[in-house]
Amino acid sequence: MNLRRTISNIALMMLFIIYIAGLFTGKQFNVFTASAGAAVLVLNLPYMGKTFRLPAWIFCGLGILILLISGAPAKSWADGINSMMKTVIILIAVQMLSIAIKAGGYENAVSNYMNRGIKKVSVLFIILLLLSHLLAGVMSLGSVVIILSAVMPAIKGRIDKENRFAAEAITIGYCTLFLWAPGTVTVLMSMQVFELGWSQYFVPAFMLAVLGLAMGCVWGIIRYGKIRFNNEFINADSTETTCPAANDFSGRRKIAEMALVMTIIVVGITALERLGFSNATGRMIVVSVSVALIWVVLVTKNKFISIVPGIWWNEKLPNNVDLYTFFLSMGMFSAAVSYSGIERRLIDLCGYYQGFFEMWVLPALPLLIIGLSLVGIHPFISVLVVGPVLMGMHLPVSPLQLGLAMSLGCGLSYMVSPFAGLILTLAGNLKLSPADICFKINLRFAVLYYAAAELLIHFIRH
Repeated sequence: MNLRRTISNIALMMLFIIYIAGLFTGKQFNVFTASAGAAVLVLNLPYMGKTFRLPAWIFCGLGILILLISGAPAKSWADGINSMMKTVIILIAVQMLSIAIKAGGYENAVSNYMNRGIKKVSVLFIILLLLSHLLAGVMSLGSVVIILSAVMPAIKGRIDKENRFAAEAITIGYCTLFLWAPGTVTVLMSMQVFELGWSQYFVPAFMLAVLGLAMGCVWGIIRYGKIRFNNEFINADSTETTCPAANDFSGRRKIAEMALVMTIIVVGITALERLGFSNATGRMIVVSVSVALIWVVLVTKNKFISIVPGIWWNEKLPNNVDLYTFFLSMGMFSAAVSYSGIERRLIDLCGYYQGFFEMWVLPALPLLIIGLSLVGIHPFISVLVVGPVLMGMHLPVSPLQLGLAMSLGCGLSYMVSPFAGLILTLAGNLKLSPADICFKINLRFAVLYYAAAELLIHFIRH
């Protein structure tokens, strides 16, 4: 590991440790966290990958320029770095979960299970959908690669247009997760922008996700219920010595364990909120790290010291450094917009169209997020810019409804935007064009789900 990355890792660990210390002491160490965050930004901004490089440079450059022109004090600069710090800390914390996934051999167990015992195409569609939803909660885009490597050998040549089949099921399962799962960026940002508590947000958001999953299952039954596999799957791995029944049991057990971990995290966050501990981000961090550490210890046992620190330092901690840098850049821009008065002017401008917003804000908000994503503007950016403006207006809808509509727009944009990371990952692995996945495969379901979810959001008031 080179010197730059080593210093970056040290800064990230300082950011994480200082924030945790603040949770338990009740004190804020804004100068120290801003210093660590600034180090991460400066060290990594010039070396970012192409996905986030341009928007990060634009946000950071505009933020710095506006702050300089406005003559902003040092506190505003520090506030800019710290404004997105909570999101960065959450992303660092959930990396611990992926260590348990790797050390516990969960990928191989899921792969073995997916290749056995599934006789109906519609059943495979539903299993793919549900597994994508579950695994994305702990593995993000890594789950897509694992599921594809597990299922594609089992269906290749046995289903017409098998690549389209896999893309459709995985997309529905993956995108609905981003409505409710703790630690996902869309959930964190919607809660932060609209000032929502976890217990207030979770139940209705989970209802929206369940609605999407249920619609996806029905969709799979309607589309594939009468279709049968063209021939039987033959496992070419002649070296396997474990009996199929044992592999099936191991796969089901591993999947059940991951579902249990997600359940414990949700219950733990809710319990800490009722006890009045910290804020929404603090509760997520404490529960996620605690559960992850226990899980890693259980799966590694006496090899914890020899395995985990190396994986954490060399792989997991720097794994999302481009995303960390991107969010810190967004924080600079957000602080500049707020300090310079641009945000207030946008709110005043929207006030001239108060009647439109009062009547159409809930159906229009997801469509706005989707529309912006179609021209390459990431949903994270849309949330950052649009959310504060809406919060500054007097609208006849609750912050919860706005947060749900915002998360819905983000989730659907991952389904129908050719620029989404999920779509690009699927396109690369399945040899399909991003436009085909978005508009020929996903669009019909996305429209139906949008209509049903909007109806549900309309009736949610608190």
